[in-house]
Amino acid sequence: MDLDMPQLRQLVLKNTERIDKNELMIKQMRKEGMEQARKSAERDEWLENSRREHDRWARSMRETLDEIAQYSKQSQIEQQMRSLELDTRFAETDRQLKETDRQLKETSLEVKRLSRQLSGTTGHIVEGLVSSSTEKLFEKAGLVLHNSGKNLIRSIPSEQIKMEVDVLLSNEELAIPIEVKANCTKDNVRRFLHQMSHFRRLFPEYDGKEVVAAIAAINYEKGVAELAHREKLLVIRVNSDDIFSIDPFQKDELRKF
Repeated sequence: MDLDMPQLRQLVLKNTERIDKNELMIKQMRKEGMEQARKSAERDEWLENSRREHDRWARSMRETLDEIAQYSKQSQIEQQMRSLELDTRFAETDRQLKETDRQLKETSLEVKRLSRQLSGTTGHIVEGLVSSSTEKLFEKAGLVLHNSGKNLIRSIPSEQIKMEVDVLLSNEELAIPIEVKANCTKDNVRRFLHQMSHFRRLFPEYDGKEVVAAIAAINYEKGVAELAHREKLLVIRVNSDDIFSIDPFQKDELRKF
């Protein structure tokens, strides 16, 4: 029996009203029984038919109510099963997202580690190239210098001052500390300028000489070379074929440290 809830409610109401009406009629006929003896046979037959009809409708109502209860129970079970299935799917999705996030973090850390290794390796290679080639480069520019060392580290622990000079060129009158980078940023330039402010304290053996500074890099990010020029630093460029060049400069216009 396929009935929706509104139809079932209407059916129940209709049957209830009908039952009440029949019961009222039965009571009325019983009161009038003595006065209508001649109609007793017909009344008895009518009553029997009414009872049968009442019983039939009562059975129909019980069956309908049983179907409603069964449908409701089945719907609750199906709803609980769907809810459990959704909870399971959500839990699995959440687990997969957490696992993916963990793998991404591990991959990011590994990429950063490899990047640092590559940057360090590339930096050492560039330092070696600059150390071996800049004497001839400056000689072409009219400055005769010799290599005074590389990776020179000096510090003043009490003041937490530390400086590493990647390459140092000098002669009897001039000293040029060179900061070497594979990729040079504006922060690299600013940090080098800050370190150069302590150069004479850290390297007192160059007190009697003029000191200017240079930056050498394979790649200068946008605006970095221009910043170095504004700060009156020497700008050395290392091309992909290990060919060095130095931007034009006037020695008297360079910043003295």
